[in-house]
Amino acid sequence: MLYSKEHPLEVWALRRVWVDQGNTKSILFLNPDEYFHAAVSGAIENLGLRATDHAKVYLVKLLGHYMFRENLFPMDTEGKAVDTLAQQFALALEEEKEEAREFRLRQMGDFSLYIAGFFSPSLKRKPVDVDYYIGMGEAAYQNVASLQSKRSGHDLFLELSKKFSSFVDVLGQISEESGFNTTNDKDLLRLYDLWLKTGSDRLAKQLAKAGIVAASRPKEPTGGDS
Repeated sequence: MLYSKEHPLEVWALRRVWVDQGNTKSILFLNPDEYFHAAVSGAIENLGLRATDHAKVYLVKLLGHYMFRENLFPMDTEGKAVDTLAQQFALALEEEKEEAREFRLRQMGDFSLYIAGFFSPSLKRKPVDVDYYIGMGEAAYQNVASLQSKRSGHDLFLELSKKFSSFVDVLGQISEESGFNTTNDKDLLRLYDLWLKTGSDRLAKQLAKAGIVAASRPKEPTGGDS
């Protein structure tokens, strides 16, 4: 499993926030949509990113959907959880109706974005890494945008596809703020390796906080002899 028994968003979004008021303490219950809206807006601003209001709302709704562990995996026609992207893609291809295919591809994009953002350190220990989820998620949203070429959702899903890596960073920062922080040497090595793959400014800042200066990434080999 990529996630702990205690689902992070269930705990984080619905937790009780204690507020000191002199010698008494009151409990502040936050509406999940309001909570996630503040988290998404704050992360986007902190990372220096640009996103349309439609994209921000989409991310808020995505986080609200994944608050509940039963929503993590899409279901097949028999009601069984589909936990791999390959299976999800196959289901999308099997759909004869365009509307159903679009729905499956959107689920696949959402799942990829959430897993890559919230569980990227765990992916380092899996057969496929964060690059795979980013690539599949970008492609899924791109296909949704193509299917909606003459509808209002086209621009939104095109933005989600083109800025997929940035939105992974947004969810990654929210994950850190929910208490999933890197604390040991093995996690730091995984974090550094992930930074080498993505070049993420957010990950570079995390490394800097841990005393590791991520100055520059090595260039990709060109394939020619020097």
